[in-house]
Amino acid sequence: MSVIDVELRLTSPQWQQTGPSDGTAESLWVRCDTSCPDPTDPEVLASHPGRLTAIRVNDDEVILAQDRLRSWPLFWALENGADGRRLIISDDATAMRGALSAPRLDPRARREFLDAGFISGTDTLLAGVHQTEQGAIVHIDRDTGRARTVTHSLARFSEESAMVTDPEEFSGLLLAALDAGMGRVLEDLAARPGSPRLVLPLSGGLDSRLLVAWLTLHGALDRAVAFTYGRPGTREVEVSRKVAEAVGLEWHAVDYVPAELREAWQTQEAADFLEYSYALGALPHVQDWHALRSLLEQGVVRPGDVVLPGHTIVGNMHDEHLLEEPSVTRGQVAKAILIHHQELQGDQRRAYTDPYRAAKVRGFLALWPFTGSPRDMQSILESYNVRERQTKYINNSMRTYEHLGLEWALPMLDVEFWDAWHRGAVELTATRDFYAVFIGRLWARATALAAGAEADAAGRADEADLPYFAATEVSEETRSRLKTVLSRLHLLGLAERTFSAWATLHSTMAFEAFITDAPLPVAAAQLMGGRKLLGFWTRAFLSDAWCRRCRLFSDLPVATPAELEAMAPEE
Repeated sequence: MSVIDVELRLTSPQWQQTGPSDGTAESLWVRCDTSCPDPTDPEVLASHPGRLTAIRVNDDEVILAQDRLRSWPLFWALENGADGRRLIISDDATAMRGALSAPRLDPRARREFLDAGFISGTDTLLAGVHQTEQGAIVHIDRDTGRARTVTHSLARFSEESAMVTDPEEFSGLLLAALDAGMGRVLEDLAARPGSPRLVLPLSGGLDSRLLVAWLTLHGALDRAVAFTYGRPGTREVEVSRKVAEAVGLEWHAVDYVPAELREAWQTQEAADFLEYSYALGALPHVQDWHALRSLLEQGVVRPGDVVLPGHTIVGNMHDEHLLEEPSVTRGQVAKAILIHHQELQGDQRRAYTDPYRAAKVRGFLALWPFTGSPRDMQSILESYNVRERQTKYINNSMRTYEHLGLEWALPMLDVEFWDAWHRGAVELTATRDFYAVFIGRLWARATALAAGAEADAAGRADEADLPYFAATEVSEETRSRLKTVLSRLHLLGLAERTFSAWATLHSTMAFEAFITDAPLPVAAAQLMGGRKLLGFWTRAFLSDAWCRRCRLFSDLPVATPAELEAMAPEE
């Protein structure tokens, strides 16, 4: 059997090629911001800070290494040709598609994309093309083509014997971790040419407020600028403004007017952004795109600036009731995962009755022994969320920044904060309640420092009285009473769907402007039926109806079951 040829289609200029010093027939390509002694060793990568992707090629195998952030995903495919088999590897969706002799759409992946906004596991929208996963290393045998995956950084909580239960001790761990990650961000910023600034998307909520508080306490606001966006005069924009003013942070607002958004969305610029950013397996993260391009045009933000979003390891839990159940089966957990993540079209049954998707969830659950304990439930639900939705869809906003010529950093997903969070006891980490108190205390210290106060504000969380990002100003007590009355009248479900549909079509962010393939009255009816806003976006994107100038899928034939079977990699 002949050795499989390797064809690299790497487009980023940031790749560095090195070779071993002993003269062996081996090559190594690395893209990273922190040097690594062995970028394909799982034990090394488990503790490596910063961003890293690596490719190692030798006579026996090819190794694809992905960091815990999934900073720069890789794509690979095996093809049979007249001259033998070839392994195609690329860091770019367009380059990967162009390298295939006969690209085809995977209908199973397309259905999952419609329902989830991303494709779980290693599959992509293109049949036979695979993606590297968060915290994983792929070994591909050059004789057989068999692929073997090693996981080095799954988001698992510590064993109960090692978990931290004291809130003060846990606060100290998180603060030390934040200091390490943010310290590295500032060091990197200082080393970059041209005096770039940190750019903070500032909602005014917990995560972005934490970053503002840290920068304030460390005297780094002069290297930062914040922005928000939305309909002019909305409450969320006002909250963001007040947060920035409270510490003296430079702040800008970009008006999101539906008519202007719709016009911008039908340009070639938007089409180029969509083609670059979907990474073969996730809905492009469009929310910041218009705001940042506007700020770049105004000169407020400059190419090379470093975007610092509040993406975090915190808050990836769902179905908390499973933590209280006396016994939970593997099947119950699998169903909870599918229902939670595959609901964009309002029909979760399609997900948990689909053998293709169910098999991938079972494969994920098999990565670790299943005990059914509360700690185990917490680890499973959070780690799946991080590996799939967080690092594929949420972190896909990084592609937006890169496309616009900006850099980025994710300190609250890096190794120190990751490890610290996973030591917290269930009662400290199952919800965001403790996290909110932790941030409130830092915020009180930051605002006291900004105001010139000398008193220790460590215990003044009650003084951090700026409002948070909220969907409604109705009090919790009033909402509870309304829910009780409506429930007794059997109208609660209808009321909730009605309010949700109204809120979606009157979004403070004007995101209804991105509904392009349905009139708003039709969209309202479909929202009432359970479809989510992103469900309109996934459907329009896959049908090439989102941006008229973007044509990614209309000319793609659909792979047959026989073709899919032939393309499946050997494990």
